[in-house]
Amino acid sequence: MRFIDLEAILPKIRSLLSDLQIAQDATLAEPDPKRRARIIEANQQSWTALREAFEQASSDKCWYTECKCPGAENDIDHFRPKGKVREDRTHPGYYWLAFDWRNMRLSCQRANRPRIAPGTRIAGGKSTHFPLLPTGIRARGPSDDLALEHPALLDPTDPGDPILLTFRPNGEVDLSPEFRGNAVAEAKIEASRLGLHLNWPKFVEGRLTLYNLVERAIERGCREAPVNFEGWPTASEAFKDAIRDLKNYMDPRAEYSAAAKVYVESFRNVWWVNDVVLRL
Repeated sequence: MRFIDLEAILPKIRSLLSDLQIAQDATLAEPDPKRRARIIEANQQSWTALREAFEQASSDKCWYTECKCPGAENDIDHFRPKGKVREDRTHPGYYWLAFDWRNMRLSCQRANRPRIAPGTRIAGGKSTHFPLLPTGIRARGPSDDLALEHPALLDPTDPGDPILLTFRPNGEVDLSPEFRGNAVAEAKIEASRLGLHLNWPKFVEGRLTLYNLVERAIERGCREAPVNFEGWPTASEAFKDAIRDLKNYMDPRAEYSAAAKVYVESFRNVWWVNDVVLRL
């Protein structure tokens, strides 16, 4: 997961905002929940129209998992579910945010849709889930203050959330060491691990493969590296290729780049990783 700056997307979707606003106004003007739900359903195209700009913002990667799924369309997830909330059966859903583009996230189908992960008996996936931290007060209508909610799921558009994640060499996600003992951070990781399917086997496999590539590039670089920076003028192209490979793995446009950054940083005891790769 990498931070997504929603405000940077705004200039690319301005032409779509009027349709969203029209649908939003119609939804808010309808007091009957069933007719309101039909209005929301009938105007899906106004939020799916955001998909192209959202994909450009993340180089086609899911905002939650950083996977790329070129064979399947990404979903436009309502971070606060529009129709109902699984954690509160009496909640009407955040219908007043159904057409608020700031409530929408680009999600792969695996992270967004309810599924039972292989080897488990528990269904995960974002779907209509929206758990809160114990300190949160759930909003139930347009006049309630969303700032009081304190969402439990990690939000890629909140700069305080992606930094809570780290990645083990085996490909699984974990809580970043500097936040261990922090109850809020621990609760968010716990809720998101299954709630966003962050450890779905294919994602774990992809990150494990990446770790192996990083490790091999480090080994390759170490075989070719000069003893220290004094020997840089005689450094071989093979050595520089290893540096380029590591840099490419961490490129924000690359799949699982946040994990790659963690993996490369774990080798910062190697002089050229610390002094060159991590400074590029």
